[in-house]
Formats: sequence, C-alpha cells, structure tokens
Amino acid sequence: MKQRLFVDSGALPSDVGREDYFELLEILKAKPRDKRPVTAHDAFRKLRGD
Repeated sequence: MKQRLFVDSGALPSDVGREDYFELLEILKAKPRDKRPVTAHDAFRKLRGD
C-alpha cells in the first residue's frame, strides 16, 4: 500500500509514516467526487443549473 502511495500520489515516506493507517484506508477507499451521493438540495441545484 505504501508503495502505491509513493508512486501514484508522490507522497513522501516521512508523510506516510506519520499518518494513521486506518485513516489512510478510509482515504484510499473514498469515492471520486462525481460518484459520491448528493443531498436532495444539491441534486436540485444541479438540475436547475445553479
């Protein structure tokens, strides 16, 4: 996992070593912004073009 962080994101070894492992897992499994669920309010605003 750390190797992937180094290669894909350019993270420094010192940065990855100081992070909480479980927090890193949550970040890695996060969905891209366009795939995240939205609130009804945000969906309505998007439909209106705001």
